[in-house]
Amino acid sequence: MTVSRASSVEKATRAELRRLGFSAATDAPAALAVSLARQIDTARGAVAAAAAAGQLRLILADLRADAASRPDSDGIDELRARRARAAG
Repeated sequence: MTVSRASSVEKATRAELRRLGFSAATDAPAALAVSLARQIDTARGAVAAAAAAGQLRLILADLRADAASRPDSDGIDELRARRARAAG
């Protein structure tokens, strides 16, 4: 069994995704961002790394915009609201 270790760009990307509230396991754009970050970390040429970096930058910008437009509530807030309505 091999263990994959995240390199610097992948680690930074995963940290930003967590901060924004996205998961690479459940959000396709987030998964693509992690994949591109991994490509940057393992790229052998500057052209390939630059192409992946450009795409990663665009995806992260889209995710930041999506995160900014979402309400600040989470699943816990929704559960509390439902319980409050049920309690009357």
